[in-house]
Amino acid sequence: MPRYFMELAYDGTPFRGWQRQLAAPTVQEEVEKALRLKLRSPKTTALGCGRTDTGVHASSYFLHFETADTLADPAGFTNSLNAMLPPAIAAKRTFPVDDKAHARFSAKQREYTYLIHRRKDPFLHDRSYLLRLELDVDAMHTACQQLIGKKDFSCFQRTGSDNGTSICDVRKAEWVPTEKGYRFTIVADRYLRNMVRAIVGTSIRIGKGNWEADRMADILASGERGKAGKSAPACGLYLSHIRYPFVETGA
Repeated sequence: MPRYFMELAYDGTPFRGWQRQLAAPTVQEEVEKALRLKLRSPKTTALGCGRTDTGVHASSYFLHFETADTLADPAGFTNSLNAMLPPAIAAKRTFPVDDKAHARFSAKQREYTYLIHRRKDPFLHDRSYLLRLELDVDAMHTACQQLIGKKDFSCFQRTGSDNGTSICDVRKAEWVPTEKGYRFTIVADRYLRNMVRAIVGTSIRIGKGNWEADRMADILASGERGKAGKSAPACGLYLSHIRYPFVETGA
C-alpha cells in the first residue's frame, strides 16, 4: 500500500497529548478521524513520530499513514484535510515515502523549544510560561553545556518510566534571551518522558541563583529524579524540528 508522511502543527492546549486515549481528546484521534473520512477508510491509522504530553505543542510533527490508492494531488489532499481538522491542528504538507519509512523509527534527531515570557500577554497564554523573575540566562546556558554528549539522563525522566534505556545523545542545549523573555533549544537523538521539562525546571533553579551552574553535572551523575528541579509547565514546550534523511526541511 502507498505510504505517506504528513507534517502537522498543533496547539496542544485542548488535548491530552498526541497518543489516542479512552474518553480523552487527543491529536491522534482527531487526525485519524479526518483521514478516515477523507480516504473513506474506517481502519486508517496515523503513526506519529513520538508522544507529546498533555498541553505540549508542536510546530513540526510528522506522522505516516497508508492508503489503498495513490494520492493524485497531495497538496489538494492536505487542504481538504485541513477543512476537517479542528482549529488547533493544521496539516502543513503530505508527501509519498518509501514503504519502509517510519515516522518514529526513521527520525535521526529531534529538537524541542521552550519559551518563557516575563510580562503578562494574552496572546501567549497557554503557549509560553509566564515567569516574571529575571533569570541569569548565562548561568543557565553554561549549566546546560554539561548535558552535551551521549549520557544517562535518568535523573530527568518521569518517575516510574519503563524505558529500555535512559541513554540519550544530546547535541545542543542552548539558552538565549529574547525580546519577551527566554528561549531554550535542545537537540537530541531521543528523549525520555518529561526530560525536557525537567531540564528546564532545573535550569530555572540555577537561573534564580538557588544553585550554581556546576550543580547540573552533579544532578546528571546522581541518576536520581529527586535531585533535579521541578518540571516546568507544559504550556511553554514545543516539538519544533525532526530530521529525517529523506525529508527536506520546512516546505
